[in-house]
Amino acid sequence: MAIDQSLNLKLDQKLVMTPQLQLAIKILQMPTQDLQGFIGQELMDNPFLTSDDGTSEQISDPQDSAAEEMDSVKALESENIGSDVESLDMGWDSMYDSGTSHTSGGGFDDGDESYLERTASTETTLKQHLQQQVGEVTDDPKLHFLCSYLIDSIDDAGYMRGDTNNIAERLNVEKALVEDALELLQTLDPAGVAARDLKECLILQLELDVKLKGQKLEQASQVVKNLELLAQRDFKKLARVSGCTLEEVAEICQTITTLTPKPGLQYGSDVSTNVIPDVVVTKKEGAWRSELNADAMPKILLNSGFQAQMAGRDDGEEKGYVNERVSRAQWLIKSLEQRARTIFKVSNAIVQFQSGFFDFGMESLQPMTLKMIAEKVGVHESTVSRVTNGKYMQTPMGVFEMKYFFSSAIGTTGGNMTVASESVRQIIKRLIAEENSAKPLSDEKLVQLLKDEGVDVARRTVAKYREGMGIPSSSGRRIRAQ
Repeated sequence: MAIDQSLNLKLDQKLVMTPQLQLAIKILQMPTQDLQGFIGQELMDNPFLTSDDGTSEQISDPQDSAAEEMDSVKALESENIGSDVESLDMGWDSMYDSGTSHTSGGGFDDGDESYLERTASTETTLKQHLQQQVGEVTDDPKLHFLCSYLIDSIDDAGYMRGDTNNIAERLNVEKALVEDALELLQTLDPAGVAARDLKECLILQLELDVKLKGQKLEQASQVVKNLELLAQRDFKKLARVSGCTLEEVAEICQTITTLTPKPGLQYGSDVSTNVIPDVVVTKKEGAWRSELNADAMPKILLNSGFQAQMAGRDDGEEKGYVNERVSRAQWLIKSLEQRARTIFKVSNAIVQFQSGFFDFGMESLQPMTLKMIAEKVGVHESTVSRVTNGKYMQTPMGVFEMKYFFSSAIGTTGGNMTVASESVRQIIKRLIAEENSAKPLSDEKLVQLLKDEGVDVARRTVAKYREGMGIPSSSGRRIRAQ
């Protein structure tokens, strides 16, 4: 068999993602906090980038800056860097709030100063609040030190997470002294702070109730110590083990519902776990609109001063480095602009589609899919998915992840043909909250009440949603007075 060589032409189509396109996609799907870290690293690695925060110093002569920047743009255009990015012809002023920017939370104000700007600097954390009280209740230096040490082991919810035995061994002190410090902390405000578990937290709060003294306090404490029976609604056994009548158990249970299971949450935390909203939703001239949060959008510029210093270098290796770094800087800036523009368009499409939610609440949430928003904005569904994943929207009702507004549809019997599944959950939750605890609503009854509101769902769907929200069945919710 003869072996020969030949030349052939073959046409083949395939998708190739350039490094620039990969970078643009990576930036688009990054949450704000990750993006800020990424930009910070780029500013350190790329000398041709500078932060546009008003503090960066330009090395070049200001009179030559404009000319040098024009030269850099021409050089980049000669390498066809900008051709792959959609032209940004939108007026950026309309995308940002003309007033103060927002960083987190749900408060709004009509004044010039935002709610958070007024409160962020004055917010007292739980640990600061406790430290201030320790200095007022004890003059003993050892006890003061131990209290301060234990405060560092209290979490944001107000619970003591350290083990007193380990702390005593670590500090080489008697365990009794550590216990004394812990007992002192448990007398501080807020009531229930420094408890080691939920039962202790509730008992500490019951001890401060002036209505509970002597035997009543002991009975209430016994009820709390048997929270498992309370959760099971086994009031007869609960009355037996606590030495109370059924009426007294019902009264104690009513008192327990007024207690705070996480007393520390009313104060700020040392390490902020709040997300940074990418957009802020406000109502202007009778219409809801979304505006970019300026604080969440990194601001970077080309460092034309450093570029001017490197312009005279003729060395091939240095010139290649300059071209590569400048190209990456220019592409990064354009990718950030494209990311901001896409977030702005997608968020406004969501706000317009879910205007009923912002006017009337969660029960008015409409069924919405990625495809619906993609068609409205004119992008692919995967782009909408990347934009909404890990991006947050600040509204008058709080901060929501953009993905929260996407919900599947359920058929209805009322004027609307469909309703969002999340809306059905909220209706079920409301109906159960309003029920008579002595005669709780069965799933069948919930189905009928939902039909009366125009929502036609099966009983198994109601049971699925109820269980998904952690709500027990009607028998588990029933409270018997006797």
